[in-house]
Amino acid sequence: MKATPALERTAKSLERTGETVATTVVSVRRRMDIAMLRWQARMDSRAWDRSLPWFTAVVLATFLSLLALARSQDLGIGYQLGHYLQAADLMDRGFEPVVSDLGYNLFADQGAWIFWPIAWALRVLPVAGTLLVLQSVALALGVVPIWRIARGPANLRIGAAGALMAAYAMHPSIHNLNLAGFHPEALALPALMAAYLASQRGRWRLVAVLVLLVVATRSDLGLAVAALGLLLVGEDERTAGWSLATFGLTWFLVMSFVVQPMLGDGGYPHLDAFARYGTGVLGIAVGMLGDPVGLVSDLFGRDGFDKVLLLLAPVLFLPLVRPRYLVPVLPLLALYLVADVPDDGFGNPQQDVATLAFVFIAATYALMRIGTPGVSRILVDRRVLTVIVLTAVVFFVRDAESSPYEEPWDWGRRSSVDVARVSASVLIGDDARVIVPPEVYPLVADRDEARVLRPTQGFLPGLDWPDRFDVVVVDVESMGWTASEARMFESRLILMDFRKRLDSDGVRLWVRRPGY
Repeated sequence: MKATPALERTAKSLERTGETVATTVVSVRRRMDIAMLRWQARMDSRAWDRSLPWFTAVVLATFLSLLALARSQDLGIGYQLGHYLQAADLMDRGFEPVVSDLGYNLFADQGAWIFWPIAWALRVLPVAGTLLVLQSVALALGVVPIWRIARGPANLRIGAAGALMAAYAMHPSIHNLNLAGFHPEALALPALMAAYLASQRGRWRLVAVLVLLVVATRSDLGLAVAALGLLLVGEDERTAGWSLATFGLTWFLVMSFVVQPMLGDGGYPHLDAFARYGTGVLGIAVGMLGDPVGLVSDLFGRDGFDKVLLLLAPVLFLPLVRPRYLVPVLPLLALYLVADVPDDGFGNPQQDVATLAFVFIAATYALMRIGTPGVSRILVDRRVLTVIVLTAVVFFVRDAESSPYEEPWDWGRRSSVDVARVSASVLIGDDARVIVPPEVYPLVADRDEARVLRPTQGFLPGLDWPDRFDVVVVDVESMGWTASEARMFESRLILMDFRKRLDSDGVRLWVRRPGY
């Protein structure tokens, strides 16, 4: 049957419309590509190369600092900050920094010698704010070596380098570490990547300084330095590589099994994390070798899987394209995965520092591998770069502690419970021996005796509490107790001659000795 003239005209009209739309879309895309190339060409200059990463670092440092300070204001920052507040107070008064909540010298915990000069600076600076801002600035500085590696050894264009900086700035581990109290190893993250960059430029004295900074933040980061050395060996820098590997491994062994035990109770302070394999270093090693199935189960369990996913997925698993840049640090990552370390509420992001540095080094070279050579730079498809940034956004929203779902714009405003916690801390005397919830701990940590009251400690106070503590702060919301559990706990306090001095919004201040 022959089509009517009206239908033919309609079909031709639709065909012309489709062609017009397709032509318009192609034209718009072409204009966008040309505009993007023009912008990249303008930015692909020495002035932009020098200033853009530092400008990004300043913006990111400001953002992270504001988040950390706001979270500290509403008592949502990690309680580990209190350990360093107490240590700084003790060192300022000329005492050994024995943190009562840990039970031993602060330097016996992780061998964080970098805190020594920091403590001197804290004598004239506000302690909590300075530590939080210092950590935020250190984390933000990581964008600089990422940019330099991307633009230097990897020879990438502005777009690819910018996408990597964006992925770093939104990585959940960065934001979680920023809010998890204070951890000196945060200072090692930019230093470790900068050490690799300096090695590519043959600046070995700078490498030595940066490596010393890395190991001074945490003793087991000596294994990260050893991993960096092995990476350089794979790049035919054998002398420097083996020297770094030897130094890093030696530092880890000497600090962990000689110096830290001398400062502590005579043993490596973290052996308990491997207690399920045996007792003592030799017993644990034999236990791991004797139970390979259990070891593999711990490595590839749900928690380990989630940790690896959190590290790799926000960068689109790019490090798997260049695994040789990631493999050297896997033994240290495996050590963290099998360690039974209590979650501090933020996923222990301090353990991500070493792996994260290698993840971004590997991701940079992965883009170099999948890109195509241009006139002077490696070109990476903008669709790939767009997916990298979108993936980073997705995992930031999903997993970061400063995700929009956490409503960070409301941080810094104290609830009635927060006001009650602050009021309780103000009423505590300076010399009182205290045990308090995690939220209150940083407020009262600058004294000789201060401990954290953790929910895992059970619902009844210890029989020795009258001899150990003058003040107990009970926070029903923080502890997650029911009304009956709180009454049972407090009835024991009454029998121990503690008296209630404050009761507000579930926060109760119990005092045993007059004057406290």
